[in-house]
Amino acid sequence: MTMALQGRYYCFTIVVRLNQIEVAPAAYLGFDESTENTPENLKKFREAIAKAIPEARITIAFSHSALADASGNYRELRRLAREYAQKYGDDITYVAGGYFIGAYVPRERAKAHIDDALALLEKMMGKGYKPRSVIGGFLPAAILEHLAARGIHAAQGNIFSQYYVDNQDGEGSICYPYYPSKQHFCKPAQNAEDFIDCVNFDGWTVDFICASYCGCTPEGYNSRMGCGPIETLRPYGEKTGTEIMLDTVDQMLGENYYRNGNFGLAASIWELCLMQKNGSHAMDIDGDTVYGFFSALKERYPDAEVVTIGELGESFRRENKDNSALDYRFVHKGTGKGGSLADVQITWYMNDVFRMALKKNLRTGEERVIDFTDYTKNYSEPADSDYLKGESNRSWSLLGDINQKGLRPQDTPVPFGNLTEKQKTLFFGKIKDENN
Repeated sequence: MTMALQGRYYCFTIVVRLNQIEVAPAAYLGFDESTENTPENLKKFREAIAKAIPEARITIAFSHSALADASGNYRELRRLAREYAQKYGDDITYVAGGYFIGAYVPRERAKAHIDDALALLEKMMGKGYKPRSVIGGFLPAAILEHLAARGIHAAQGNIFSQYYVDNQDGEGSICYPYYPSKQHFCKPAQNAEDFIDCVNFDGWTVDFICASYCGCTPEGYNSRMGCGPIETLRPYGEKTGTEIMLDTVDQMLGENYYRNGNFGLAASIWELCLMQKNGSHAMDIDGDTVYGFFSALKERYPDAEVVTIGELGESFRRENKDNSALDYRFVHKGTGKGGSLADVQITWYMNDVFRMALKKNLRTGEERVIDFTDYTKNYSEPADSDYLKGESNRSWSLLGDINQKGLRPQDTPVPFGNLTEKQKTLFFGKIKDENN
């Protein structure tokens, strides 16, 4: 298999905000984080990355309120971001609606919020400034289309496998970059009429075995365990938590790098407030923690580049004019840490027309299809939400024929031979050589 885009990449984003969730500008839910988003914390964070990997370029995303707040604290945060853009080449951008703008705001109003934020960014960064990407958690297809119309052609707009976590569900996408469909942000575009010219990225790489769980299991396994600090450093401590994050990087940049034609990508988004000692999220991260992870990443993969989502999106667009060449494949054996069970192996096939996962019990040899999502079918997103009117829809998932979370009777795992003829036709039409 040959992929046009090559290299090992890690995309890292710092989020700066006033409150945990901005339902709309100046309308908040969750923790007040204004005293935890400080210039001192940003300096510790960014300088630790630079110490470990001097050439690293990261994304720094400000919420609407963090862009507009007139306090000295936030003015200094914005000044530092300008400095880092000039010094390191960082992409300074906007995080929409505390990650889940579609759950809280009607699409047309969300577009207006984005336009306001882009104007604030231009005021902050200088005349003519435009970010190379926007951060969104989940971004509805109409919002991705609006970004493309504004000349922004990359976004962190999906969260692979997220279900029953953080007040929002958006399971159903592939985990590597793709052009989204106008029907649903989780669906890869199928043709020119369906195409949105804004490359959609996952924000947090997770362990594939953990990803098959629904939320947090009775055993205490977290479906989001991977490169994010909340699911690793907080429950397991700095040493083991860092090992888990590096294991998840290995999942993408190790053997699967070769399966994907010498292409590998891992990503994570860390909120600035997590750096606050005794903060509301009880993380106790410091500069040494950040330095330890990034220096270990560089030692393990000297050729890995830490780049912005916008930069990698531009590279993807140069090499791929549509989704037809996408053919991502992964094999992951559990690490034995947390929910990544050592006797389980997951194999994923992800492309423009389907995604399929096989789960294998390494003790018995039994293997079953736990996910088959047919992207050639028609799908739709929920109607508009308006949280301020009491109308909020958290269910933005695209659940296919069989879904890895196992929530519906039809999600019962089946042997590969029991797939329908259409499913087999899709598989063998795309996968010419199973040994690749």
